[in-house]
Amino acid sequence: MTTVAKQVVVLLYSVSEDRRALLRAELSMILPESSVRDIAGDSLAASGVELTGDAALIDLDCGESSSHRDTNALLRKELQPATLLRARGFRGAMVVIARMPDERVLCDAAESLGAVGLMRTCGDASPSELAKALSRAFRSNALVTDELVRARRIFAAGQAALALQHAINNPLAALMAEAQLLQLEELKAEQRDSVDRMVELCRRISVLVRQLDAIADG
Repeated sequence: MTTVAKQVVVLLYSVSEDRRALLRAELSMILPESSVRDIAGDSLAASGVELTGDAALIDLDCGESSSHRDTNALLRKELQPATLLRARGFRGAMVVIARMPDERVLCDAAESLGAVGLMRTCGDASPSELAKALSRAFRSNALVTDELVRARRIFAAGQAALALQHAINNPLAALMAEAQLLQLEELKAEQRDSVDRMVELCRRISVLVRQLDAIADG
């Protein structure tokens, strides 16, 4: 089995407690001296949480039926935890494990974040596959310049901004539709003023959200 002979701090992300236990066990064989820290989804978006380490292992249950074939769409949805971690400025080695129907799409999406993609079926078949993926990630990361780190962070931040835009737009559109339906009702003057304010506020939020396009494009 390939091992990485270095004491490192590994950030571990998985929503499944069983998966975290399995990956911790594999990491104890691959990196016997490593310190593994669990990271939760809410910590990825919390500004006060420090996310530092030598490597990150991101385990995602995307589902083999995922229809995404576009790399950017994949980054904004299924691989969002990895995208957020890079957007937060994490510069360590990274391995993304996922169940995907297309290995090439996973690898391309991971590579755009400076990470190594690993199909879950391969990783689960043998810890040596995870060891090889970690070794590749460490070797690749050793060559990273400050300029590339900044470029990756800007790219990841843009994808995260677009994901936030889509997450806001869906409920916002529903609120706007409900408020506009209320405008068609016979209302008292005070009620109509309130509904009109709701519609105007929804429109203002929509304008602000569209500005995220500029962040993503930047």
